[in-house]
Amino acid sequence: MYIFGPVPSRRLGLSLGVDLLNCKSCNLNCVYCELGRTFQYVKDRRIFVKTKDVLSEIQSFFEKGGKADYVTFSGAGEPTLALNLGEAMEGARKLTSRKIALITNAVLFSDKKVREEAAKADVVLPSVDAVSEEVFIRLNRPHKSIGLEKYLKGLREFTSEYGGKVWAEVMLVKGLNDTDEEVMKLKKYFDTLKNLDRIQLNTIVRARAEESAGPVDNEKLEHIKKLLGPRAEVIGSFSGGKIDTIDNPEAAVLSIIKLRPVTVEDILSVLPVKEKEIKDYLNDFVAAGVAEKLILNGKEFYRGKT
Repeated sequence: MYIFGPVPSRRLGLSLGVDLLNCKSCNLNCVYCELGRTFQYVKDRRIFVKTKDVLSEIQSFFEKGGKADYVTFSGAGEPTLALNLGEAMEGARKLTSRKIALITNAVLFSDKKVREEAAKADVVLPSVDAVSEEVFIRLNRPHKSIGLEKYLKGLREFTSEYGGKVWAEVMLVKGLNDTDEEVMKLKKYFDTLKNLDRIQLNTIVRARAEESAGPVDNEKLEHIKKLLGPRAEVIGSFSGGKIDTIDNPEAAVLSIIKLRPVTVEDILSVLPVKEKEIKDYLNDFVAAGVAEKLILNGKEFYRGKT
């Protein structure tokens, strides 16, 4: 399967995920990544899956009455590594009136072709966690071929060219990028970006690649929000649509947990399924080895195994 969910997204509501990668493929190895560590970097763009197969799943989803607020290209890593990203987004637009979103680390935006493809989305959500070399290396752990200045320049060029919405995300990790000094460096950089609509502040609430990566508390999040100015917002809880009817609840639950860890409450927020039924499905998935249960900050999360 190349689509997953719809999943409850704190930024995009009910989000139908699209995965053009099919396995963990990234040019970063962020300490907070909820997909786990990047054991083998991918730095060059290529075709991972056939566009027609992906579009066939999207078409089938909506023909069967599937509901979503956004069709979101994210997947198992960095979606701009897929050479057919632009083609797939164009195809998806022909199949549905839902808005197209792209969640990206923006590392490849130094490539004009990548910027042109990314511009096919209605909203682009780039990650910018650090603008100083030391913190960038410690936090995002890039492939050795990636230069920070080139990456930041590429995103700056994209925002000056793009006509859609740009919502930058900062993933705050305790002791790494949450100091006033680092935040003010981020602000200085964000002030150079044209057409930047929002600066969305996030912190670790799910599983992460490194147990040592800790969340920032709410008081600190609010403090950082004030430092960054009026465009900044702290990402809150899920607020999107809910699926009214469902033919195969077991398959729907498995699709939601396919890539990213979610709680029972997350699933309840989007599916018309009773809590006990969801828990039974999840326990069966874990017993069958197709999912794993994770404990973070005392909460249970479930994630599918790829």
